[in-house]
Amino acid sequence: MTSAVAPLDASATVVAVGDVHGCATRLMLALLPHFHTGAELMFLGDLFDRSPEPEGDARVIELVRSLQAEPAAYGLSAVTVLRGNHEQMLLDALDEQLPGEALKLWVRNGGNQNFLATARDHRDWLEALPFTAIRGSYLFVHAGVRPGVPLDQQLEKDLLWIRSPFLECEHGLPYTVVHGHTFCSDFAVTRLPHRIGIDTGAFLSGRLTALPLTV
Repeated sequence: MTSAVAPLDASATVVAVGDVHGCATRLMLALLPHFHTGAELMFLGDLFDRSPEPEGDARVIELVRSLQAEPAAYGLSAVTVLRGNHEQMLLDALDEQLPGEALKLWVRNGGNQNFLATARDHRDWLEALPFTAIRGSYLFVHAGVRPGVPLDQQLEKDLLWIRSPFLECEHGLPYTVVHGHTFCSDFAVTRLPHRIGIDTGAFLSGRLTALPLTV
């Protein structure tokens, strides 16, 4: 399991961005208020798949990589991108020598085969995406954590895929976990003492959450 830990000033702001799923136009609108604020952007994974607009996946990766390469040009302190289960399914599909089960799984989950050529150009970047990041008292991760398991013993499949029992139980870690992966039927942000869920179903609802947190 890889993670990103950075020391931050007490007044630092991290803007957590929920599952984008190829919503390129919605992503730019959600980010505009946070440009030139000195904040760090924290993408929680699932940048791609199920895109509701033409070339959405390609436009998202172009924007996100531009932001990460030159955050100061946008008035940001940093841009961190975490791995989601859709990035993992895409990588698994790219790893196949011939189209097989991994490709079928990715396509069944909204993968667009027209995006594969672009994804290959970004493969090294995708493979380097961390699974977690810690900022202050917040642990950022795509899906969640398995309750009762120390952070350094969490399985990558849980960090990418878990729902139950994470959604129902306190996890026991000394952090508030900020996650995506699961949206509610009302597409609202979930705020509990031990977790904040910010997947608001952008590809269905048109609502992409970019949540500023003081860390």
